[in-house]
Amino acid sequence: MNMKTTWLVALIFILLFAQKTFSAQNFGLNLILAVPQNEFSKNVRNSGIGLGGEGIYYFENGNTPFGFGLDLGYIAYGGENLDVPLSGVTVKLSRLNQLINFHVLFQLTTNGESIRPYFDLLFGGNFLFTQSTVTDECEDREISSSTNISDFAWSFGFGGGLMVKVYEHNPNDPSDLQTMFLDFKVRYLKGTEAEYLTKGSIIGNSEGTIKLFPSRSKTDLLQYQIGMSVKFDSITI
Repeated sequence: MNMKTTWLVALIFILLFAQKTFSAQNFGLNLILAVPQNEFSKNVRNSGIGLGGEGIYYFENGNTPFGFGLDLGYIAYGGENLDVPLSGVTVKLSRLNQLINFHVLFQLTTNGESIRPYFDLLFGGNFLFTQSTVTDECEDREISSSTNISDFAWSFGFGGGLMVKVYEHNPNDPSDLQTMFLDFKVRYLKGTEAEYLTKGSIIGNSEGTIKLFPSRSKTDLLQYQIGMSVKFDSITI
């Protein structure tokens, strides 16, 4: 799938689910450890790390345990540094493999005061891409940078977690912030096939050019997340 098609698919997806305003009662920010699974793990042998965020609206002002929202995540899953000859000098080629995922999120939770277990269903996609930067080895100055390869894969999955309350609103405080939770979660995401680069996928030669050897497989991930979730009365962004 080429870049134009990738962005067209992503745009259609966003237009289907996004609104001009998004009323949210919960915002979360999490650290992510992503472990490749099945076919993906045979090509990508290291885990990825990243950052995720979500906004969830709970229907009927949060009195019912059902929520709907959007989930975004960024993951870096490896890279390498190569010394490549170029026009009689040696330059450093730095490569970073990255993944951006975005999902519509459905959550079933409880109204527990201190501890709230929950269950998630997610439907969305992954945008995988690799960026390379060439720097002068002597002066450590960037010469050029580019995206070597990019692809899109549909993604869906499920997960569960536990929120533990660490802060409760003071009635005398005029802010909309109501409650703050420490959030632990695990998610299993099934990804369709995509083309991507891994360690050793870029090889330089004496002529100063590089060759790409991409891999292709399904893109299943197991994610472990820890972060903070804050509950507001209701805000619009």
